[in-house]
Amino acid sequence: MTRSTIVLASVPLAFVVLSLSGCAGGHSSIGPVTDARRVQMPGALQHVVLVDLADDGEIAAMKAASDELLPQIPLVRGYICGTPVDIGRANVADDYDLGIVVQFASVEDYKAYLDHPLHKQLVTEWRPKWRRSYIVDFGM
Repeated sequence: MTRSTIVLASVPLAFVVLSLSGCAGGHSSIGPVTDARRVQMPGALQHVVLVDLADDGEIAAMKAASDELLPQIPLVRGYICGTPVDIGRANVADDYDLGIVVQFASVEDYKAYLDHPLHKQLVTEWRPKWRRSYIVDFGM
């Protein structure tokens, strides 16, 4: 098992805890809250996607596309998207380019989101550009 495999395997808990602490308050100490990052209300189901892009030059474009499309989907209760933050901790994963957390009120809403045209548009355009991804879904 390589170091990146070990680090990637430890990503969900560390990333989810940090991401949700930012989501729950609706603001971040990293920068100002924008409407695209503002949490409308906590969701019962959390969908976490960590993406490593094949071309690091595409990070800003994928973030912009995610920020534009995903918050428009009516079933999305909360949304946040960002890049890794290095605070000097060796046990915090940083081998991904973009982290996305989408919150839903129910499993049914999440399933409908997967079939929503805006979600499909994002996935169709960007999945071929991923080197790898790690996706975690969990309930509250």
